Amino acid sequence: MSRTYSVLLADPNPLLREKLAGVLTRSITIWCVIQVDGRGNLARAAAHTLPDFVLADLVILKDPEMLRFLRRTSPDSRIVGLVDAIQEPYLKAARNLGLDGVTERGRAEEAISAMIDT
Repeated sequence: MSRTYSVLLADPNPLLREKLAGVLTRSITIWCVIQVDGRGNLARAAAHTLPDFVLADLVILKDPEMLRFLRRTSPDSRIVGLVDAIQEPYLKAARNLGLDGVTERGRAEEAISAMIDT
């Protein structure tokens, strides 16, 4: 039996978050998607659930304190920034922040699959 993964999804837009969660839950490799709407809820959920992946709006992840907290409380989680479109400034920000990746919201499932394969 292949391993399945949990995802913590943080996006301030409830419609986008719900749609993305729906796409992710259809993947056979993802068994759980926990949705939160902002920084405080992201921090609490990460500390309590220790997800395999944290997918969060890049704006939320730009807070260095938030990233330190996530790395400290959920050290095995891969942290991925969500953006509307892949552009060089977003890629640069992700590198500077030390994120495990950055992906377009519409391609999040593909990004997770690629990370699982590596």
